[in-house]
Amino acid sequence: MESTEKWIVFAQYKSGDSCFTEVVSRVTGTREDAREQLLAATRAYHAPMREKWREVYRMPGGDSYLVIVKGAVTLSEITMGIAELVHDSKDGKTE
Repeated sequence: MESTEKWIVFAQYKSGDSCFTEVVSRVTGTREDAREQLLAATRAYHAPMREKWREVYRMPGGDSYLVIVKGAVTLSEITMGIAELVHDSKDGKTE
C-alpha cells in the first residue's frame, strides 16, 4: 500500500531583526522518509561559498535539528525540521 502522508522539510532562521521560515523540500511517504530527507538537508542547506565548518545537533524526538554553519565571514544558526500536513483545503484533507 502506497503512503499518502505529506510532509515538508523546513528551515527557520533569523536575519537582522527578521525571522524567516522556508520550505526546503516536500516529501510524500512515511515519517521515516521525511526524517531521511531532513537529515540530508542538514548537510547541504545554506552552504556559504567558503564554508569552514558545520555542526548538526539532533533535537529530542528526532524531528528537528540545530545546524550551525561557519563561513568565511558569517556564522549562521538554523533550526530545521519536518512537519506533517494535517489540513489542505484543496483536497479536503483534515486530520
